[in-house]
Amino acid sequence: MKLHLKLALVFIFSVIIAACSSGIRVSQDFEKGFDFTTLKTYDWAPNEDNAWGLQGNDLVDRRIRNAIVNFLTSRGHRQVSEQPDFYISYDLAVEQRISSSNVSGGVSMGRSTGGRAGSISIGTGSRVRTYDEGTLIIDITDVASGKLVWRGVSSQALPDLSDPQTLTNQINATVAAILAQYPPK
Repeated sequence: MKLHLKLALVFIFSVIIAACSSGIRVSQDFEKGFDFTTLKTYDWAPNEDNAWGLQGNDLVDRRIRNAIVNFLTSRGHRQVSEQPDFYISYDLAVEQRISSSNVSGGVSMGRSTGGRAGSISIGTGSRVRTYDEGTLIIDITDVASGKLVWRGVSSQALPDLSDPQTLTNQINATVAAILAQYPPK
């Protein structure tokens, strides 16, 4: 009975670790002392020279912009074309990363006609994998001063996003996680 309890605890611990590592990591930086309550209306930052945003993929660009607009609207901000309080912009970078591991493990439990059995295995040997990591940066610039006053960032391994709905859901979740930090507290 003790073996089963130990195996169950190892299994539960492994599931908790895996669940925690799959979340969306976000961070923010902001101008201390700035009164964010004055920022009610916004517009997209001027982008005549394509200095920000995503070039070459209008579909993803529209998804990101829609997610940002929907989130800001849900928070009571209003988009205006003349005299906004702040400009919003974003940048997206995707880089290929390499990770390696020399140790892997697993837990198994089972039951057969011979009784119950359980095992824990640890394997050694190199395991190398490549993956894409996406970094989404959302900036808020005070129009009156022209200064960047808030920046939210998320970096995460990108899953296979060949399905448009899955991609849209991932973008919406990432934008929501970033902008949930705004205004800073």
